[in-house]
Amino acid sequence: MPIYDTSYRRHEGREPLRRFRSLPISREALRHILQKRVFLGLLALSWLPFVVRVIQIYVVTRFPEARHVVPVDGRLFGDFLNGQLPFSLLLTAFGGAGLIANDLRSGAILVYLSRPLTRFDYVLGKLGVLLVLNGFVTLLPGLLLYVVGAALAPETLLGLHLLWIPPAILLDGLLISVLMSLLGLAISSLTKSASVAGLSFAAVLLLTDQILAVLRLLLNAKAVRVISPWSDLRLFAEALFGLPGGQDLPWILPAAVLLLLGLGCALVLRSRVRAVEIVT
Repeated sequence: MPIYDTSYRRHEGREPLRRFRSLPISREALRHILQKRVFLGLLALSWLPFVVRVIQIYVVTRFPEARHVVPVDGRLFGDFLNGQLPFSLLLTAFGGAGLIANDLRSGAILVYLSRPLTRFDYVLGKLGVLLVLNGFVTLLPGLLLYVVGAALAPETLLGLHLLWIPPAILLDGLLISVLMSLLGLAISSLTKSASVAGLSFAAVLLLTDQILAVLRLLLNAKAVRVISPWSDLRLFAEALFGLPGGQDLPWILPAAVLLLLGLGCALVLRSRVRAVEIVT
């Protein structure tokens, strides 16, 4: 009777699922988050500024003299996206605080990584949840606002000199979504408490911004603003959409800080997400 090799062979799963192994993680985490009515209420509330901006565009189309008070151009969309930052913060804090922290506390991360999943699959699955949530309050309403605005005021927003607005919305919306998602997920991986992760995320964005605002007044130095991620996101939008204050600093400075922050978050996730828990 022939003897066969019975050594361990890793289960690779069905062929159609190999490229989408992160999708079940995103789907289940998102389903769990959206079961909370408070969270659904927050999502609905985040779309109120969209309604206000649509009314603003409609009023300008009916009363052209109002353009001097509420202009319909790139500044409208820059203001709108900057105004969505608090909603992005709240959604990331409440929805993303426990994505990795809860798995670290319960040991579920070891179960995830003992299956045919890589660390990249796990992180991508969790990151997908926050990307969907942040995109829902920044990128999606921003692009939809442009579509509605173009339908109400085609002679204004469809002019050749304003065709840069949709790519700018896409760029800024993606930047906000990716940066907030990476930062929220990285902070969640640093603790086993979802509450601590949520508060830490809010503190990193808001407290640093307030401290730097005081330093800016004391030192009379505009450059200190780039140290705050919150200020960097606003500075980038101001420069991109031509908002007041957008010429204070070159756009490359906040962009470089945000890029370094994103890379730092990726390194934190790489070091914290592992199949073996190290106890010191």
